[in-house]
Amino acid sequence: MPFKTHYITNPGHFETKLTERTDAFEIIEFDKAILASPYWRGGQPRLVEVEYNVDLGEIDMAVLAENILPHLEATQSLRTRRERIAWVVPNDLSRSIISVWELMPGKDYMQDFKSFTTTEEALAWLHKPSDDN
Repeated sequence: MPFKTHYITNPGHFETKLTERTDAFEIIEFDKAILASPYWRGGQPRLVEVEYNVDLGEIDMAVLAENILPHLEATQSLRTRRERIAWVVPNDLSRSIISVWELMPGKDYMQDFKSFTTTEEALAWLHKPSDDN
């Protein structure tokens, strides 16, 4: 399994670490794991940390549109509010792949999504008060 997900009680967010090559289907799997968690309350913030050498090359705009977006729409009833999701991606090439999701039309009503180079930046944004969350 290329990911490990758990809930951080204080300050209250899910944390996923990607440790191996990851594709869209594995992203869907860790989303399903979070939705099935006893800590899931409909829209807690999420932190996803990608190790430097993790290959995200199989994720592109077509894969996002054909797989991840339909998954989000199919599970929308489990999401009671817009989710704030921060990805920490220290590798520039991998971050450019993840940045495509930031631009993906159709997800904005479900997710407030942003990528960062450091965990500190991501956590500051993730837990910043927002009108949407």
